[in-house]
Amino acid sequence: MMRTRRKKGFFVGFDFSSDALTEMSQFFKREHLVIVPLTVREILDETIAQRLA
Repeated sequence: MMRTRRKKGFFVGFDFSSDALTEMSQFFKREHLVIVPLTVREILDETIAQRLA
């Protein structure tokens, strides 16, 4: 994200620990860049996928 100067990125996983979510929040506070955590289940859910498109 930083190298290509993107303001928003997606982090895909099966689940996220509270530590991972805390680190994403800290990254936003430090760099002012957004990381959206997405689970595989959310990606496969058509309703959520349509909102991301």
